[in-house]
Order: sequence, then C-alpha cells, then structure tokens
Amino acid sequence: MSRSRVLCVSADRSTRASLTLSLTDAPVDVIIAQRFVDAIDRLNHESIDAVVIDARTIANTAALVDAVESGTPTFVYQETDGDTGAVLARVTTPAADDESATRLSNTITEHIAAGTDAELPTEPEGDAGGSATADGTVAAERDLPDDLERLVSRVRSRLVDATSLLTVERVLREELTDGDRFAFVWLGEYDRRERAIIPWLSDPDATEWPLQQTFDIGTGDHPLLERVIRTRTLRTHQYDADTSGAVPFDDRAFERGVRSVAAIPLAANGDLYGVAVIYATERLSEHERDAVRAIAEAASHVLETIAVRGRLEQRERTLNRYERLVETAGDGMYVLDDAGHLMTVNDALVEMTGFSREGLLGEHVSILFDPEDIEAGKTIIRSLLASGESTDTLELSVETKAGATIPCEVQIAVLVPDGEFRGSVGVLRDVTERKRQERKLRERNERLDAFARIVSHDLRNPLGVAQGYLDLFEETGDSGYAAKTRNGLDRMESIIDDVLAIAREGEWAADTEPVDLESVAREAWGHVSTAEATLSVTETMTLSADRSRLLRLLENCFRNSIEHGETTETVRIGPLENDERPDAARGFVIEDDGEGLPAKLRDELFDPSASTSTEGLGIGLWIVREVATGHGWSVVATESESGGARLEFELDAQFSD
Repeated sequence: MSRSRVLCVSADRSTRASLTLSLTDAPVDVIIAQRFVDAIDRLNHESIDAVVIDARTIANTAALVDAVESGTPTFVYQETDGDTGAVLARVTTPAADDESATRLSNTITEHIAAGTDAELPTEPEGDAGGSATADGTVAAERDLPDDLERLVSRVRSRLVDATSLLTVERVLREELTDGDRFAFVWLGEYDRRERAIIPWLSDPDATEWPLQQTFDIGTGDHPLLERVIRTRTLRTHQYDADTSGAVPFDDRAFERGVRSVAAIPLAANGDLYGVAVIYATERLSEHERDAVRAIAEAASHVLETIAVRGRLEQRERTLNRYERLVETAGDGMYVLDDAGHLMTVNDALVEMTGFSREGLLGEHVSILFDPEDIEAGKTIIRSLLASGESTDTLELSVETKAGATIPCEVQIAVLVPDGEFRGSVGVLRDVTERKRQERKLRERNERLDAFARIVSHDLRNPLGVAQGYLDLFEETGDSGYAAKTRNGLDRMESIIDDVLAIAREGEWAADTEPVDLESVAREAWGHVSTAEATLSVTETMTLSADRSRLLRLLENCFRNSIEHGETTETVRIGPLENDERPDAARGFVIEDDGEGLPAKLRDELFDPSASTSTEGLGIGLWIVREVATGHGWSVVATESESGGARLEFELDAQFSD
C-alpha cells in the first residue's frame, strides 16, 4: 500500500522542521510548500491526503483552506504566546466515514500534538460539499419549508420553456433575489481552453454589480470557484472584513451586507455547463443549501437539454449542407451498407445509370458493377480498414439500365464510426473523355514508335542499296548503277514524304468531300513510277473522302503492286460488289496480277514492321491502313483471281454511286 501524503504549508524553516520531525515515525510522506501559490499548485496537480497550514507565515489561510479538496483532512497550525505552545485547529472533515481517512487524521493529530503540545479544537466551518448533512440526513430526502418549496417550484416552472443560457440566468437571478434570503446571484460559463469563468448577463441594466469580467481558474486568486470546478459540489464560505478575499466581488458584497456565499456547479452527466454563485446576508441554513442544490439540478438539466438541442441542430445543419452538396455534385455518389446494398444515391448517379432512385435503393451494388469490379472494391475496403487510410481509388465500369457500360473512376471511403465497419461511400466520375484522350495519346505514341521503326528499318534498306550501287558505280563507271542509286534515293524521298505527312497532318481524314474514284485513281497512278504496268478502272463510283489522303492511299497501293510484284502487268480498281444489293457497291477494291502476297504476311501486312524485301513493304501499307481507319473504312488483304494481291476496302455506306 502506498504511503499517505501530507502537505505542510509554511514559510518558516523551523516550523517546517518541527512539523516534519513530529511525523517522522508516522506512515506518511511530508510534502513541503513554502508559499500560497506553491500550495495551490500542488493541490491542483498532486495527490494530497491531508494538509497542515502554518497560519503565522501564510497570510491567506482561509483561501487556502477553501482550495483544499472536499473530504481532505485540513489543519491550521498556529503558535501562541502562552505556555500551550500551539493550536492545531481541524477545519474540515472527510465527506464520508472513511476508515483510512480517520486513521490518517488520528495519526497526524496525535503526532503533531505530541511533538508540539498543541491543542486540538475541532470547530467545523463551511459545507463539506457532499449531499449528507451534519446530522446524517440526505439533502434529497429532507423536506423543504413551504417558502423554499415554492421557490424551487417557481424556478422549475419557468425553466420548462427555457431555450437559451441567458434565459436560465435571468430566471435564477430574478427568482432567488425576489425575497430577503439572497442578496445577489450570478451565473458563469467555465471556458476550459482559457481556464476562466465568464459571467452570463442577460440584462446589464438589472444589476449594479460589475459582471463584465472573467475569473481565472488555477491561479489561486479565486479559491472558492476553483474548489467548485475541481470537486463539482456545492461550496460555501462565511467571511468578514478580514477574510473576504476568497470570493468574487468580495469588497462590494461585504459592503452590501453579504456574509455568506454559496457556489455550485451547473453540471449533468459529467458535463460542466457553468457555475452559479449566490450571496446571502446570513449564514445559509441546511434547508437553504438543499434548495440551492435542487434549483441548480433543475438548471443543469435545462442547460444539458439546450446543449443537446444545439448539437442536434448543428448536426442537422451540417447534414443538410452535405445533402445539398451531394445532390448538386456533378459526380455520382452512393452509400453502401456493410453488406453492399445501396442506402443512398444522388441525382447524378440516377442520371448516369438511367435507373430511378427507388430502383436503386436497397439493391445490391451488383446491379451497377460486375463481379470482378466488386471484388476489387472489397479488396480496397479491406486494405483501408487494415491500414487506417481514409480513401483509395479504383477504375471500373458502370452498367446502365440500358445495358451500356460507362468507364468510371470511383473514390472509396469506409464508414467506421466508433471503430466498427458500417459500410462505404463511393464517388463515381465518368472518365469516358479521359479514356478517349488516353487512347489518342496511345495512338500517337504508337505512331511515334512507328516513325522510329521507319527510320531504323525502312530508310536503312534503300540507303544500304543506294550505297552499294554507288560503290559499284565508282568501281566500274557503269551509268546503270548510277540510275539504280537514284532509284534508291527516290525511294528514301518517298518514305520521308510519307513520314512528314503523318507527323504534320496527324489525322487522315480532315476534310471530306464527294470524290470520283476513277479520277483520283488516275491522278495517283501518274504519281507513281509504274514501268510497263497499266491501270484498269473496271467501273467508277463516288465516295466521301479527303481527296489528298485518298491520293496517298492509292499511291501506296499502286507502288506496292509495282515494286513488290515484279511480274505485275495490270492493276485494276473498281467498286466492291454488294451481295445483298447488286445495284449498290459496299466499297472499292484494288488488285493486281503479280506474284501476290505471302500467306504468312497477310495477317500482319499492315504492321509497319512487316517487310518482304530489302526495300521494305510495311510503311506503305501501314499508311494505307491509317488512311482507311481515319475515314472509318476497313481494309482486308487477300488474293486476286489471277493469284496477285487484292485489297478490299469496305466503306460502310459512306458513299453513293
């Protein structure tokens, strides 16, 4: 068992030594405080089981006594001029019949008396702060006189409709000062942050008392208030002109005949809402103290109700603000319970999905998300619960009522009030446009990658051939090698033109217009070195196309037929027949009678990395694919009836004959 701690308050060294020596053999530890403020600090921050005060060296003894916690044995040691040596006055008693406290009191009194020959008068002063009275009667069970009963009843009746702190202050001030029992009453709020009591004043003109001030707690300047805050019990103080410093407004109160002050906390269910301070011209009777307690209890419950109502109103206002934010948000928002059922959805989600609000509420989230996305969401929720993080994001698809899917990004947060998982909140953002931009960026990056392959492969081949023929020309002087060198350089120039066109123009179908197939085909044929081959147009047609881009498509098709089909004599172009509508074409076809395409290359023919010779096949046909795709056309490589290459372009009815 730990030893009891006795606080010895004295500014005199010899007195401290005498008191300490007198308790040497007792099972206690003596704690020393040389000043009033030191004693207050120890009382506020340390566990003290008994107090001995040297009244000769500590001036404000009464205030220090009031600062001692209720139930703590307190003794005032005072030397005399006679032969008795000293008087040790016990001024407080334990609040309850606690055996250990009694043993401690006996130990202190016996040892101090033995060491100092002190007398031990035991005149109690003030209220012990408990609910039990001196004769053992419990305050709540003692009947009040009729006038006090009526006073308590009037206060309770007027407080029924009270909705503000100032109303409570006005009711208590008016009712308690309406007779001769009490001279003045004021109420104050305890500000924990500032550690001060701030008086409430509903009507400044109703009193001449200077209530426009605050009372600091913890400094020792207002021991009565400090004891009330610390003990949460009724405290009373009787004083005269010499001991009036322990109470607020002491000088003014004394001048107006006040001789007794009661301070009581206004608290309920562990929450302190304020303090009531009551001034009387006579010592408060036990019945008057009981009435004060009853009035303070009623006021405390009203203040609790006001505080709860204020918190509820504030919560409702906050909830309304959040509801407005949720409903007006552009992103879809939902709340799921712990089993994954939709509990709340906003207008944006309703509009996004096409479901009605009633059609979504109560349904499982699988009505909107596929199983894989739901499992991914569960994984995120488990991760958030384990890590303590607030939110995380997930990309998923939302399925609408019409069966369409919308790419979305959802930000997920978990609901964990009081440490228990109750569900989750999700904010859905439609990322269709972002995905479109990402796709464009990806395609652009693919195009840049194609450029790199063109430079590293297709240009290298004709460059190597041209360098080889140039070496032969230098060795032999044969002009035929010079012509072949020029052909290689021309090929390089053609490739560079195509690459620059892609880099500069980006899109392959900027401005479409009606274009005659035969006219544009013959113009493209004139741009290509065709040797002895001829162009045959089986039939013309009109199609909607970007003429300059279509020229490039046809040039590359013709060039590929001539350069990679060494036996090609004729290149034919014409409409692609429509099996369902013989009178309408579904596209156009280009074919030759040359060597044809290797079967193994047909599937990758339009990949720019594909090649069948040192001159390179891929870039030209890759450009063909890009132009066709830019127009919304499809292109398929197959074999012509004569065994040559055949390219079929299906236009999806973007033309007319």
